[in-house]
Amino acid sequence: MKNHTEKEQLQEIRLELKRSRAREAHLQKENRLILNGLSIISEAQTKEHIFNGLLTVIKEFIPFDNALVLSSSDTKTFSVLASTNPLFNEVTWQYNDLFYRACNNETIVLFKPSQTYQFSFDSTELQSYFTSVAISGIESHSGYAVIILMSSDFGVYSTSTKETMQRFMPLVERAIIDIDYKERLNSLVAIKTKELKLSKERFQDFAETVGDWFWETDLQFNFTYLSDSKINSVPILSRNLFTLINDDSLISIIKSARANKISFNEIEWCPDIFHNQIWFSLSGTPFFDELGNLLGYRGTVKDISVRKRRIRDIQQSKSEAEKANKAKSQFLAMMSHEIRTPLNAILGLVDIFHDSSLSKSQIEWLNQMEGSAQLLLTIISDVLDISRIEAGSFTLDEQPIDLLSTINTAVDFFKDKVDKDLITLTVTVSHNVPVYVYADPTRIAQIIFNLVGNAVKFTKKGLICININQIDHGLTSISVSDTGIGIGQNALDQLFQPFVQADSSITRQYGGTGLGLSIIKHLTELMDGTIKVESILNEGTEFIVALPLKAITQQQVITASKQPDLERLNLAINKIRVLVAEDNKANQAIIKLMLERQGHEVYIVSNGEEAILEIKKETLPSYDLILMDVSMPIKDGITATKELRELGIRLPIIAITAHAMNAEKKMCLDAGMDDFISKPIRAIELKKLLVSLDL
Repeated sequence: MKNHTEKEQLQEIRLELKRSRAREAHLQKENRLILNGLSIISEAQTKEHIFNGLLTVIKEFIPFDNALVLSSSDTKTFSVLASTNPLFNEVTWQYNDLFYRACNNETIVLFKPSQTYQFSFDSTELQSYFTSVAISGIESHSGYAVIILMSSDFGVYSTSTKETMQRFMPLVERAIIDIDYKERLNSLVAIKTKELKLSKERFQDFAETVGDWFWETDLQFNFTYLSDSKINSVPILSRNLFTLINDDSLISIIKSARANKISFNEIEWCPDIFHNQIWFSLSGTPFFDELGNLLGYRGTVKDISVRKRRIRDIQQSKSEAEKANKAKSQFLAMMSHEIRTPLNAILGLVDIFHDSSLSKSQIEWLNQMEGSAQLLLTIISDVLDISRIEAGSFTLDEQPIDLLSTINTAVDFFKDKVDKDLITLTVTVSHNVPVYVYADPTRIAQIIFNLVGNAVKFTKKGLICININQIDHGLTSISVSDTGIGIGQNALDQLFQPFVQADSSITRQYGGTGLGLSIIKHLTELMDGTIKVESILNEGTEFIVALPLKAITQQQVITASKQPDLERLNLAINKIRVLVAEDNKANQAIIKLMLERQGHEVYIVSNGEEAILEIKKETLPSYDLILMDVSMPIKDGITATKELRELGIRLPIIAITAHAMNAEKKMCLDAGMDDFISKPIRAIELKKLLVSLDL
């Protein structure tokens, strides 16, 4: 009995040993296959190779007909990473509790997967693949992954399948991670490849559009890259940048840039190979290795021939414009002289006749003559102002002034006219308006004169109101409103254009050049001010000028004033001897008569040469003053004055000029003249000048 029992135990031990050896062999096979699978996965180049290697190993121990790998970066929707059947790629997989369990280290076996909603498909063909299912999964840093094994036979998978899958999980995990990585890498490579292709196409399009020639050289400026072997159909046979540049100074600039490891930009040259017909602009920048060693230069060459031609054309046009502008200025100066010279005689005679015994009707005729002459003088002044404004040579003569006195002087000119008409003219000044300011009195008066003049011209009856106010930001507002004919809205846009009036019928009825408002606008902008207009047709118009006028004290105005006071003008002036150099006979007579009526002794010469000879005579008593016309035949006043100053003659020389341009007046002072008086000469202005000289 005892022996029988021992035999049974020995038999059991032998069976257990056999089973143990079988398990060991099985595990060795599993381990060998897992290691082999890891090797295959490591060497695989595509996700398909990885997937196939994984399935080859698993199929040795777990039977299946099809398999697929799903992945998700979140816990919502899974996509197919790899599969054995393209039909599975069309299936959308939602996150579910089975996937959750699989991704948390559990292998799941479904004996009847069709009874679960996860594997319940509308397609009978698709459903046939999922008779038996084994599911496993992992959770990694990139998301979740699930592997599904499928069999069309019922009951293929069991508890042992779970254990086998668990032993293969390291291989499954490695495979799924590699598949996911390959998928992402392929996607990234595809994106970068597409971006690189687009970038290359964009670069080529830009290069073709801008017409640049791209290059790269080594340290000796031998070309290592050329975007095109031809430029403008001319082949580039030389392989060195310097051989294309036929200018030693430009080569020195490039070599200096290389020595300092800096860029060179916009170097312009005209290569010999293009027969000096084409201009290029060369720019380059250095490039270095990872250690900071200079390797060479990269850059572009631009064809700037068109730009060069445009610059040349612009310079030529500018030169022609300057010549035309100079010719226009000379013409205007000549016209000013030619018109002011006879006006001098007309207005001079008017002044003389005013001091004569005339009848009432003769005085009225004389006033009409003076008004017409003044109107002509105003037109000439406006044309000259517009010319200087357009030429950019118009400047302000700012000085301390009495603002209210300047405004009143300009307004007083129209009082006699409005008194005769059915017009009420009012001037209102706000208490906060500064009386004394720093400004150009002539231009302030010109603005007032033109605005009020327009209001008077276009108002037959009613009101003309002038309001002076101080508004925000230190601006002084000058408003001129009337109840005249008004301006249509369609004409307001062109109102400030030179030589333009509201409509042609107005020009015929009221006259004028259409320059007044254009000049006002330019003057206002030159003073950093603004002008605006509001008007209703047949009801009236209001112009509002806002100027930034700096307030000053009365003492500053008195100190700066050079005008003699009225009391001194009324006193008798010392009798002096005056030499007048003037070529126009009428003007000779007028000036002589004006001076003699003021009690002075006058001697007349016809040009600058005669004036010099007269001054050199020692037999005659010396003169106290020379009135020298600027434009005269034989020798002009400028030349004569320079020669007199070179001779040591220091007596005052006053220029008589019909040229109203500032450049002409400056030329007089630069020649050595002490002052100037503009034609037409008025008796009162001549007297003021003599009083200011204090002879």
